[in-house]
Amino acid sequence: MLTPSRGITYRLLDRLNRIFCRALYQVRPPPQPPLPEGGPVLLVSDHSSFSDPMVLAATAGRPIIFLTAREVYQLSSLRWLCQTLQYIPVSRGTQDVGAVRAMLRALGQGEVIAIFPEGGIVEYREERGYLGVGYLALKTGAPVVPASIAWDKARPLSLVRSLLTPGKALVQYGAPIVLQAVGQPEREKISLATDRIMRAIRDLRSPEAYAPR
Repeated sequence: MLTPSRGITYRLLDRLNRIFCRALYQVRPPPQPPLPEGGPVLLVSDHSSFSDPMVLAATAGRPIIFLTAREVYQLSSLRWLCQTLQYIPVSRGTQDVGAVRAMLRALGQGEVIAIFPEGGIVEYREERGYLGVGYLALKTGAPVVPASIAWDKARPLSLVRSLLTPGKALVQYGAPIVLQAVGQPEREKISLATDRIMRAIRDLRSPEAYAPR
């Protein structure tokens, strides 16, 4: 159940995450808030580490709703965490209509939805970006804020090792992209919107940003 406010458990976890990211990943929040102060936002970022969601949450300045694989969401040991953080479960490798509806509903409530348009780190990956991000942008007209996360070295491909391996992350945010809302966007327009969003992400990858991608 999505709610406009967060409880004390959420706020505590958010605070601990920021402390953790600062200590282990040397993350510093940007000098200016990277997201609009209110209203719906699509936060889109490249994706190369299991730690990326934590880094985004520590720097965005607003509560974020992430997507997570349904098999992870359903694990009894993690379900409470996913529900507390209001994650949206998604069936990977399929057109999950339920997940899309949940994202549309959350955006309609003025939430921030974070999407990694490239998909997974290894599996279900699409370098050009999945068209779903373009569809959401056109369907809702929500501002799209691009971001790029650069790590100082390659990250482990194990979830636990990635979370616990020290490193240095640099997060760069771009200016919001606003696309005119379309009631029933056509595939060609969705493709063009997706290309524009992915190009904005790539443009944030400066030569000085640590390891090349």
